[in-house]
Amino acid sequence: MSWPLKLRTLSFAIGVAVVVSEVALVAVPIGIVLWIAGAGSAVRIAESLAAIALGIALVIIIPTHIRPTATEPVSRNGGLR
Repeated sequence: MSWPLKLRTLSFAIGVAVVVSEVALVAVPIGIVLWIAGAGSAVRIAESLAAIALGIALVIIIPTHIRPTATEPVSRNGGLR
């Protein structure tokens, strides 16, 4: 049974948001260090790290939504988990 498009879209959006927020937890301290070291302006560093975070999120989320994990109904495997 396939999920309706609305639920699949919502799942995709939530997954991307979660991964981007997790990457931001690592990217913010790295960005601050780069800014203090004079590697670039704060805006340029933030844009670069945001692009990297979105790229990582898409690499993680897209394969799980293209080919979702198959689940077997309980009746097929005799009720065993």
